[in-house]
Amino acid sequence: MSTHHYAGWFVFDLRLLIFVTLISLFLTMGIVALAFKGKKWHEYLTAFVSIFFGVLILTVIVFNNIAGYPVFLIEQVFEFP
Repeated sequence: MSTHHYAGWFVFDLRLLIFVTLISLFLTMGIVALAFKGKKWHEYLTAFVSIFFGVLILTVIVFNNIAGYPVFLIEQVFEFP
């Protein structure tokens, strides 16, 4: 069993996180409005939540890896006694 513990400094850009959340929200509303006409409310809600989290994760990955402007960043990982 290892006696070492690790800690780290994690940084996130709040303005970019809000922007990414709003973009995901509006994209999700558009997709649900176009693709789910005449459904029941729980189908709208289920589709909205699942599509929102998918678009949010995809957008964060795009900003972190492809665009080079990270939403979340690990500054440093160090050993903690």
